[in-house]
Amino acid sequence: MNASAPDILLVEDNQSDVELFMLAVLRNKSALTVRVARDGVEVIDLLLGNENITEDTQNTLPRLVLLDLNMPRLNAFEVLKRLHADERTRHLPVVIFSSSDQSSDELEAQRLGANGYVRKPLEFKGLCAMLAQFERDWLTGASGSANTAL
Repeated sequence: MNASAPDILLVEDNQSDVELFMLAVLRNKSALTVRVARDGVEVIDLLLGNENITEDTQNTLPRLVLLDLNMPRLNAFEVLKRLHADERTRHLPVVIFSSSDQSSDELEAQRLGANGYVRKPLEFKGLCAMLAQFERDWLTGASGSANTAL
C-alpha cells in the first residue's frame, strides 16, 4: 500500500455490497477513507506484495481490514492465515464482515486470529449504524484494537 493508506481496507467481491458500504460512509458524513479489494488474492498482493515493508513503514497499512468471508480465489480463512503468518501484518486488525450466521464460521475466524466477526446488516440503516460503531470503536477509540461481535 502507498503512503496514503486508507482507514479501512474493505475486502468484498459483491459490487452491490461495496456500493452500499460507500453510500453509508457518505450518509454518515464520515471522513473515513476506504480502499476496496475484490478478493483474497488482491488483498494479499496489496498487503504482502511489497517485500520492502518494514517496521518504519507499518503506518502505510490500513488501520482496519473488513474481510468478507466467502470470496473467489482465497477465502477469508486463507487470508487470515497468511496475514497472521507474516510479521508485517500479524498485528493488523482484521474483522470478518459476512452474511454468514454459521457459528462454525465465527469460531474458525476467532481460532485463526480475527479481531472480530460482524454479520452484515440486512438494512441500510443498520449498515450506517455499524459503520459508525466501527469508526467509534476501532478508528477513533483510545485503543484502536477493540474486539467486535454483533
